[in-house]
Amino acid sequence: MNIKVDVSDVVLEGDRIRVRPFNKDDLEDFYLYAKTPGLGESAGWFHHESIEDSKKILDKFIRDKNILAIEKDGQVIGSIGIHPYDEDFFEDLHDKRAVEIGFVLSQDYHRQHLMTESLELVLDYLFNDIGLDAVVGGHFRGNFKSKNLHKKFNYKYFSSHLVKTNMGTMEVTHEYILSREDYDQYLENKRKQEKSKVNDTIIDSSNSNQIISEKSLLQGDIFTLNSGFSNILIFVKNGMIQYESKLYIGGDLIIANSNDKINLEILRDASFIIVETKIR
Repeated sequence: MNIKVDVSDVVLEGDRIRVRPFNKDDLEDFYLYAKTPGLGESAGWFHHESIEDSKKILDKFIRDKNILAIEKDGQVIGSIGIHPYDEDFFEDLHDKRAVEIGFVLSQDYHRQHLMTESLELVLDYLFNDIGLDAVVGGHFRGNFKSKNLHKKFNYKYFSSHLVKTNMGTMEVTHEYILSREDYDQYLENKRKQEKSKVNDTIIDSSNSNQIISEKSLLQGDIFTLNSGFSNILIFVKNGMIQYESKLYIGGDLIIANSNDKINLEILRDASFIIVETKIR
């Protein structure tokens, strides 16, 4: 059964972000990300053509008291909405306290795990403070970023169906359910992963002309290396890494360009060994 959640007094603090109700002073920030072509369309609404469009939606957010702003360094960069779910479609939830949540984040802040941090705050609030049994979520066909987030949080696939979007189109949406138990399992898996994760292990630094280190990073992480060494080799143990538009998988050797800042994009959870050597 649907539970009405009023977020007008909700403020959730994270390490890098703050989740709180929208207010009228957020108009310019809201318009800045909502005007981006393709961002809204991936969630079923037209990107905003003018700041007047944003004002109408912002006024509705404030009036309905069910949309939370994601704020970073004093700027609103996205939102998380708490909505009634379709009780006819999710008939298995008739005896469960549940809501549907949707989310959007400015494209300038993708791949920084900011939405992960924001969703953890909101899900903790919904399950622990409100006492929900389940949360419903979904994404339109082709929205792989949303799909990956649902998978990451341990949502379980329920079904797919045609829905009418706010753009007036009919789109296939894939629907998921996250139970409190499955969310608790996500948190437990995260704790185990963080406990076993080796972020910066120095294997050998006894030679002043060489440092060998091992790192393990998660999908979506960006690893940056500023090295003073003239020769840098990176052995990929497992996972998938992108470096200078090329893909590397387990067993591959990356010969890095030591003249530039080295950026590795982790496309799949990866472990790798870095050998930094000074050549005289």
